[in-house]
Amino acid sequence: MNRLKFFFCTAAFTSSMSLAQTTLTPGTVSYSIEQNGKKLGAASYTIESQPNKYVITSTGKMVEDKFSYAFSNTQKLDTSLNLITDQLSGVVNGKAVSFNAASDPSGRQFNLHISANGTEQTNAVDRDQNTALLTDLDPAGYMLFAKIAMRSPSHSWALIPKENGFLVPVTFTPQPDTQGHLNGQSVPVKYVIAAISSQNAVTIELFYSPDGHLLEADLPQQNFYVIREGFKLTNRPKPPAPPHGQAPPAQDQLGQPQQPNSKLIEQ
Repeated sequence: MNRLKFFFCTAAFTSSMSLAQTTLTPGTVSYSIEQNGKKLGAASYTIESQPNKYVITSTGKMVEDKFSYAFSNTQKLDTSLNLITDQLSGVVNGKAVSFNAASDPSGRQFNLHISANGTEQTNAVDRDQNTALLTDLDPAGYMLFAKIAMRSPSHSWALIPKENGFLVPVTFTPQPDTQGHLNGQSVPVKYVIAAISSQNAVTIELFYSPDGHLLEADLPQQNFYVIREGFKLTNRPKPPAPPHGQAPPAQDQLGQPQQPNSKLIEQ
């Protein structure tokens, strides 16, 4: 059985161009983590609105046979959902790991610090627009990706916090709208597939409301489903063949354009 294809997937985005403000609704939303119809764990996120920024805290925990995984994440974003700082920690089979990101004084790069398996790694990457913080089985990350997908960007990015951290492109492929039920009420559902990496892509199927509230995120290669409490798809659509994704052109950013690191997500 496939484990998580990547442990932590995280990123920040900023731009010298002004992005349209995206509103987040304060409050807590809870999700179940499922596999083959069986609940393995739970996750949630809480959005707090503060002057000129949002604070999103998220937690999750799951157990699958002899595999256990838990995470806790706190990220601060501006009103356009650009990441300011992130503090992410987790425990995988009893081993602690952590990932921290903070903007450098210029505001053009993130300084990264990763601790795992008794080693420390540091790196710096550009702060790019249309990039989301994405942690395995973290509904907050999937919700932010849904918000980016709603912008129909020409390019977007994910920062993978393995090794010393590296960027990969993300390609969104809209699918036909579908329907679902939330707390017994019929609701329209938007459906987008996100392909992570430029080839041999890991895909995430995002289901969300027309105003960007995450309803479900499916990880078909890993056979995991993150489903909002009280939500059920009326008819689960059959996804198309996984897209390979194409590396987008150099992005707008605060600083010089950068070509992404093309290293693939470790399988």
